[in-house]
Amino acid sequence: MKGKLLPLASLVLATMLSTHLTAQEYQPMPVQTGFNADVIANGVGPSAASTNNDVDGVSYAFIARDFQLTAASTPLTYGFPTNGIINSAVGSTSGLSYQMAPYSGNNSLRLQNTNDNGTLLFSTPIQAVSLYMMATGGSGDCTVDVDINFTDNTSQTITGIDITDWYYGSNYAIQGIGRINITNDNLESGNGTNPRLYQIPLAIDASNQSKSVKSVTVTKTGAGGIPNIFAFAADAYSACGSPTNITYTSTMTSATLSWTAPATAPSSGYQYYYSTTPTAPTATTTPSGSVQAGTTSVTIGSLTTGQTYYFWVRSNCGGSQGFWKMKEFTTGQVAATYTLGDINTEFNNSGVTTSTTTNCPGSISINVPNGYKIKSTSVSYNMTTASNGWMSEQRTLLVCSTNGTTEAAVSSGSGSTGGTYSYNRTGLTLANDLTGTVNFDLRAWRVYGGTDCSVDYNKVDNNTFTVTVTLQPIILATGEVNAKEKERIAYPNPFIDTLHIEKAENVKKAVITDLSGVVIKTVENPSSELFLGGLKSGMYMLTLTMKDGSVKSTKTIKR
Repeated sequence: MKGKLLPLASLVLATMLSTHLTAQEYQPMPVQTGFNADVIANGVGPSAASTNNDVDGVSYAFIARDFQLTAASTPLTYGFPTNGIINSAVGSTSGLSYQMAPYSGNNSLRLQNTNDNGTLLFSTPIQAVSLYMMATGGSGDCTVDVDINFTDNTSQTITGIDITDWYYGSNYAIQGIGRINITNDNLESGNGTNPRLYQIPLAIDASNQSKSVKSVTVTKTGAGGIPNIFAFAADAYSACGSPTNITYTSTMTSATLSWTAPATAPSSGYQYYYSTTPTAPTATTTPSGSVQAGTTSVTIGSLTTGQTYYFWVRSNCGGSQGFWKMKEFTTGQVAATYTLGDINTEFNNSGVTTSTTTNCPGSISINVPNGYKIKSTSVSYNMTTASNGWMSEQRTLLVCSTNGTTEAAVSSGSGSTGGTYSYNRTGLTLANDLTGTVNFDLRAWRVYGGTDCSVDYNKVDNNTFTVTVTLQPIILATGEVNAKEKERIAYPNPFIDTLHIEKAENVKKAVITDLSGVVIKTVENPSSELFLGGLKSGMYMLTLTMKDGSVKSTKTIKR
């Protein structure tokens, strides 16, 4: 029987957090100026081309998820989210998020030497009960002093603030970011748990809470590692309460956003704002629109299929407005959830890879509407331990069984304890360009306990395995020149009984669907003549999956 040791990383100092009687209103505080180093590799190309410094003094920098050494490199499954929004993992501050600076410019206040300091000016001064600093120490623990500067030109100094080394510390806002050596482009995934950025609370004196915070000055004190400060958030207060629980439903070209009213509903309704960028509106931003008092939803139309949007809503109390609250949404998404019970894990302690199979996967099918193809895929699920299982013993992999493509890497849980571990991965490319019915398998393993398939030590929880695909129109998404758009893949059009397929020797599968997306006929390795005499007269979609993995589609008419 294996022993259970409580890891140091699980210890939480509750006294670090201040509390107050009013409802907590967490607000990211975007930085306008003050960052002095770019330590996050992003985009395509060598990491040194998109950074100007490292985090730790020995050539290691962070990475964004959109980083690729070359355009043909396998997309990353770890790194900073491409939109720069960090939703804090600290359980006691649920709903707190940070807005990173753009990865294409300076994004860290890096303080290498003792007494080095810098001032970060916030885009919008706000009154706050507490600030939260997201920072990490490169090459060791370090200590800083922070001056909180107010708009009345007074300040409050907090001294001796400890920042933990970027590996293995507790109270982290985000973990498992990975890193890269900018001298040789060697990537390190951090095994899903490292490196980390930490959330550090800074309590504001009661006498200063009525003042607006305009900036902070951070100074490195003493020896130790290199402080890197990336973002701030605040626990702010407004007499005009904010809406909560923003949800959405979307179609191909529209979305309906709904929210819950605050305890005291605003007298003049709500104002909303939406954009294709995550740049938050300020108190003076002109709203995109408004709804009257008592209305807690809005439908936005004329949107682009497959586009990610950012929606903010705030209460309008007549003489004052509350804080903007944000929800990210994407049009043209189709989701499916596994509802047949808990999914077994299979015992395998010999080293699970992307080619390892199981006898007990969980399977989901998604029907892509006619005229669209998959642009990207996301997956989420929870895994729970049992008996003597640990979360760190979980292994999982999403597979598109339609084309046999897997994720780039196996995912692992974290924590040498029992419990439930949540998984959420976005931007996956394993099913890109597929149409019709697309099938997915979740392969799940455990590296300890029992034999073969069971739920006795680790399992995927029922009703949590969800696959969501983001779609894009087939014609608009090709990006091909006009001549190629007109390339003939089958003839004649219209046809009577038989379609002739161009270069049939290169076709792996032909699928005929009606205009609602229902599959009428599937032919594997078709010949050059596709007999369709049994079809009713009308318009159909012919989709060819080529042997090189590409997909071609065309509308065709049966007389």
